Amino acid sequence: MGGERAALSREEQEGLQIFRGKGSCTACHVGPTLTDERLHNTGVAWNNGELTDAGAGNGAFKTPTLRDVARTAPYMHDGTLATLDEVVDYYDRGGNPNPFLDTELRPLRLSVTEKKALAAFLGSLSGTIQEGVR
Repeated sequence: MGGERAALSREEQEGLQIFRGKGSCTACHVGPTLTDERLHNTGVAWNNGELTDAGAGNGAFKTPTLRDVARTAPYMHDGTLATLDEVVDYYDRGGNPNPFLDTELRPLRLSVTEKKALAAFLGSLSGTIQEGVR
């Protein structure tokens, strides 16, 4: 993010471009912690035509940080998505449509290659764990 291009592989750089552009991920995942600290309904709590978890109201949950996201599976507030690939697929199809869905969510129509690059970029957001440092 600081402009050091060698920090990311070519695929991760492509994923960053998707994250910032076609994926519109920065609508919610911004700043140094990659979260807007706001509440959004992404459709996760909408199942079989009903809201199964009200969250903070109407199925809205706080945008989590993406720092170290590759180490925090399972994903979503309820752990329903096991992998980053599943998360990318979920957002690619626009979440679960419902009356309260955040206006930023829409089908992305990413190619297989674009989804792979986006997942690679997300995986790059993890730092190195140093032994003995807490």
